[in-house]
Amino acid sequence: MRPDILSASGRGLRPRLAALVAVVATAAASGALGGCGDDAGPDALQVISLGDSLAVGVQPKLLGGGQETRQGYPRRFAADLRDEGRGVRLIELGCGGATSGSVLSGGRRCAPDRDTPYRNEDPSTSQATWAEGLLSSTRGRPRVVLVDIGGNDVGSCYSAGRVLPGCIAKAGAALRTNLSELLSRLREVDRDVPIGVLSLYDPLLGLWDDQPASRPLLAREHRTFLTQVNGTIARAARRHDATLVDLAGAMDQSAPLDPGSNIRPRAVTAVCRYTWMCVSAPRTPDIHLRKDGYDLAARVATSALRPRLPRSG
Repeated sequence: MRPDILSASGRGLRPRLAALVAVVATAAASGALGGCGDDAGPDALQVISLGDSLAVGVQPKLLGGGQETRQGYPRRFAADLRDEGRGVRLIELGCGGATSGSVLSGGRRCAPDRDTPYRNEDPSTSQATWAEGLLSSTRGRPRVVLVDIGGNDVGSCYSAGRVLPGCIAKAGAALRTNLSELLSRLREVDRDVPIGVLSLYDPLLGLWDDQPASRPLLAREHRTFLTQVNGTIARAARRHDATLVDLAGAMDQSAPLDPGSNIRPRAVTAVCRYTWMCVSAPRTPDIHLRKDGYDLAARVATSALRPRLPRSG
């Protein structure tokens, strides 16, 4: 990919971004951006969510495959704020199947399919570029940005019920580069907007109960996950003045793992409780959150971001 297209700081993207600002402004004025609930007016808090399937509430179907639901954590986050009397406008840019790379470069189809305001074909029509245009076109309005990304980078490390050794470290390296670029680009457009970045749970822990022989490998890979994935997310959040939405902490992901113990680790219990990784036939394991998991993510986001939210009508 050409660096002048990929990077928001490159000269090649500036004309595209300027044109996109005009497109986004027109879409915002016409209500074509989509979202949850009615526009509560210009003083409403705009909640702009970027990311993957967690941002749009994907849940597995009984016999396989996924479907978008209304249970994504940004919707619950917006509902919690409405319950507090805030006017809220939710703009959902998430795309199931997105990776930390495709958020920047596009070219990866949403799974399941969904209509997005961006074409998602290349860097100039990607989720990140659209978000930049949206932030540029709505200056002066109260807003907050939610980001969750990296789950599909790690999800590729789980194949046919097995863990691919060394894969998580590679996923973490890609996430380190891509998340830093994403947050840098958002900060270049608006240095003050509150940004919440979700830390991740390790879905591979869902294999713990059924694969006792693999527990030493799972424990080693989980340590890599904590340092290379969640460590990367936490450091990127600090570096770019974003707020860590610590879903991993709420799901006990740093609790000890002892492969030789007969006691199920708390981190495994949380993954089994809040995701579909520990299901029985006819269902097949699935990395996505259950409704309770999406609700938990929203509560963590609300608690973490409330002190930084701007006032709204």
